[in-house]
Amino acid sequence: MASEKPTSDSIQAFEILKDIKPKFAMINQKEYFEHKFTGLKDLSYLDSDDVTLYSVTEEEFVFVRTTPGINIFDTEEYPFVYNIQHKSAEEMLIASHEAVYQYLKTKPERDGSNIAYLHNPGRCGSTLVANMVSKTKQCEVQSEPTPVLNLSLIFNKKDQPVTRESREYLDLIKATFLLLCPDVNKKYFIKPWGIETMSLFPLLHQALPGIKEMLMCRDVRPTVLSFKKLIPEQIYKSIIPMKMSIQPPNYRDLWEKVKRGEGDPDEAFCFFILSTYHAYMEETRDRDDIKSYSYESLIEHKELFTKSFLKEIGVEEEYVQAAMSALEVDSQAKSSSHNQKRTAGVKASVSDETMEWAVKLAKEEFGIELEGEKGRVHNMPHQWNKV
Repeated sequence: MASEKPTSDSIQAFEILKDIKPKFAMINQKEYFEHKFTGLKDLSYLDSDDVTLYSVTEEEFVFVRTTPGINIFDTEEYPFVYNIQHKSAEEMLIASHEAVYQYLKTKPERDGSNIAYLHNPGRCGSTLVANMVSKTKQCEVQSEPTPVLNLSLIFNKKDQPVTRESREYLDLIKATFLLLCPDVNKKYFIKPWGIETMSLFPLLHQALPGIKEMLMCRDVRPTVLSFKKLIPEQIYKSIIPMKMSIQPPNYRDLWEKVKRGEGDPDEAFCFFILSTYHAYMEETRDRDDIKSYSYESLIEHKELFTKSFLKEIGVEEEYVQAAMSALEVDSQAKSSSHNQKRTAGVKASVSDETMEWAVKLAKEEFGIELEGEKGRVHNMPHQWNKV
């Protein structure tokens, strides 16, 4: 059946026949499935509890209707939302940006004040923190929703990096987050994919002035080690060109300037992590409303960290113990691709030479001061501490 052209108040519907692509492929999300066009639906179909935003392209929003009764935001059962959306999708729905903008105009105006967002470079304890928030039952937690990554990839492939002046993207950002967080009576907590999503720093608060932003960070050396243990050795060695190609253009250009030879993968991951911290430090030059939290402070001061973090996202102190119960389990144990089974017993190291290179890079290119053998950021602004 040929697809009918949707009107301004309709959405194309497709029956999903089967999965045809691996879950981690960085491709147009529509191509994950073999699908059959079934007709047009009214945009009010998006109000269904089983319909959620699945991805964003430069022209369209893509939604999926998942199997009724599955709570795709149960992070204890499904640590990463994109996995369960993919696995339980029964129908795919596609609407143009303009159609969705018109649909959102029928909803109450919102500034994002019920949304908390945790910037992170990956492998820094952000999934653990998301699970802690989930344990309180006070927020709907979305761990690594693909649409946020899609936004960043759209921005990152431009010739120029996005800045606060890139106001042409604000409607797209606002619509994406309001679709991810549709209920005005709920609190939401979003933990995005790390590394690639730094381009949202200068735009998120402009699109949604009420959103609460935080940064999760970790010493550089153990973060690189965590990536190195997680990613199979051959992929770790070959993944850098692809990973670098989806960074913001200013950081891609800088990598070409500072890399040694073809680019050492350990050095590249140091670069990714430091780029995220640099983007944060640039955005907070004149802002003091994005507090930074470190994995090390969480491990050293569990209860004090938890109290501060929950307060920051608007969760009452009475839920501290519930949140801390997440520290007793592996936050990714039920993930098929991110769990201790893949890292237990894996031996890896990051050389002193690599860390010397990272210290020099951090200081000369990013204005970041690394100290100690683990590479702790000495001058991270707005950082929580136990005092």
